Amino acid sequence: MGAVLAQLGQWMQTVALGWVALDLTDSAFFVGLVSFMAGIPFIVVAIPAGALIDRIERRKVLMFCQCAAAILAIIVAIDVISGFVAPWHLLIAAFLNGSLLSVLSPTQQAMTPSLVDREALTNAIGLSSAGNNMTRVFGPSLAGAIIGLTGTGEAFIVQALALASAFVLIAMTRFPRQEPTQRVMRPGAALEGIRYIFSQPVLRGLFLLVMIPTFFAFPYIQFLNVFARDILKIGPSGLGLLMACSGSGAVIGSLVVARGRQAEGQGMMLIGTTILYASLILMMSASRSIWITMPLLIAAGGIGSWFMAQNNALVQHRITEEVRGRVMSAYMLNNGLLPLGAMPMGIIAGATSVPIAVATGATMTIVMTVLLAVVSPDLRKL
Repeated sequence: MGAVLAQLGQWMQTVALGWVALDLTDSAFFVGLVSFMAGIPFIVVAIPAGALIDRIERRKVLMFCQCAAAILAIIVAIDVISGFVAPWHLLIAAFLNGSLLSVLSPTQQAMTPSLVDREALTNAIGLSSAGNNMTRVFGPSLAGAIIGLTGTGEAFIVQALALASAFVLIAMTRFPRQEPTQRVMRPGAALEGIRYIFSQPVLRGLFLLVMIPTFFAFPYIQFLNVFARDILKIGPSGLGLLMACSGSGAVIGSLVVARGRQAEGQGMMLIGTTILYASLILMMSASRSIWITMPLLIAAGGIGSWFMAQNNALVQHRITEEVRGRVMSAYMLNNGLLPLGAMPMGIIAGATSVPIAVATGATMTIVMTVLLAVVSPDLRKL
């Protein structure tokens, strides 16, 4: 529940920051730039944070990140409500929040295996993913409703309340005692997760497979505000509806994973679902009707969520507790690739249009996935 509340707040902030950016600049490129700033920490912070996650009690790391994120949300709310907000403020807020999220996310991922038996790990990861994806339904919908009724500043206040509630829940919960697996920070420890992943052919294939759609296709989420305002013309409440469609599909996909117990024999299915996901996004980019866009978003959300949760479970089954924090921090690089991918998508959108930019990303996903499947026999046989 703590993770769900924290994620609820993060989705609300994503919607609110994007809407403020669009209102201040009327630029799809700047919307992409804000997302880019949120993604940079997943490249420069997440990997060294992995070494700390293996040295410090993870519960304390969670509580620190949740508390700091709540304080940041309050500051941004005051900035927006007072009318003092400027575009560069959004860039700083996105970077700081991304820094906290790049530590919080791998910490949550690394804690899961210590809370459940190994045979229930796939189920637990799917269930956790379903809970987080529910926030994709309620977070953007709630943010869109608040923005439409009161304003964007109030959305940040509700985000702060959600994060504060998450902090209280974690503070009141007793966790199994964690013995740090690495008491002394060794030189190069921050890069051990990356080295471990690329030393294992299967892990390397899974890592690259998840990075392709995250960088090229997933950033379409960051531009749904443009689809809502300029293409479908349904406003901020309509944006919440689009995000809810994507999120409801994601919940379904995660629950499918949660029903499973085995994490084997999924290589070709992962490759196929990646191509199917990109194809659905390609069709969505061509739609000019909300009645066509909505079912496509639901289907894409379900396929994408199943792919992400199943990929995560396969990785978690193949690493040991000694390196789990560092490997999961490296794995969380894919979270940073989503907003980083929004930058080139924003550039293409500025030069052409948002639908063309989204279609280009989906096409690149299909091409790159096929190439990876050809050169990675270990992934195909998984």
